[in-house]
Amino acid sequence: MKLREKTHAKFVAFFEDIARKNKGREFELAFSEIQYETGTASVTLKRALQSLEADGWLEIKPGRNSRYARFRVLSISEAEQQTLEEEAPSKEIVNTQSIIEDFTNQIDALRRRIRTQEMAIALLQERLAEVEDKLLKR
Repeated sequence: MKLREKTHAKFVAFFEDIARKNKGREFELAFSEIQYETGTASVTLKRALQSLEADGWLEIKPGRNSRYARFRVLSISEAEQQTLEEEAPSKEIVNTQSIIEDFTNQIDALRRRIRTQEMAIALLQERLAEVEDKLLKR
């Protein structure tokens, strides 16, 4: 089943933004984070990823577990690629910048994980409240 243009554009914009933040390098994301950021269902997410990978636009590899995957955007526009290459200063600055970027990426990943876990906790609290309500009514 083919994706709607709007949905396709949403995923392309999301992955281009993440690719820019990672300077075109491979990055790891949780599927739940992609769903949260794009506002799509898991079935739509799966179809979108399959579509982007089939088009040769996105490379997907297994992540640290089944809930994560490693992504690399393959078709960054030539202008963006040149911009990324022109921004390559001396090795010392690159090393320092890459360390800072790695820490920033790790912090962002931790923030996303915390947000995902907070959402899960809130859902469990709601379900617990429902169970308690049912028990009190009996």
